[in-house]
Amino acid sequence: MMYCTPAEQRKARVSHRCTNCGEAIEVGTEYVRWASYDDGKCFTNKMHPECIASLEEESDFGEYTLYGGERPSGEA
Repeated sequence: MMYCTPAEQRKARVSHRCTNCGEAIEVGTEYVRWASYDDGKCFTNKMHPECIASLEEESDFGEYTLYGGERPSGEA
């Protein structure tokens, strides 16, 4: 059974990679972070706010491909 911690809004102190689109989350920018636990494995998710908002609009948000999404246009 999968468990996820509550999502937190953070400001990047170091560069990260968005787990949805694979693009950089630059130092000083806002991002959303949460941890997922499944079958004894832990994974930390970090996404641009616009990436997670786009996924939340889809009905199957819990299922996304690591680095396989597209960053919504209009945000750089």
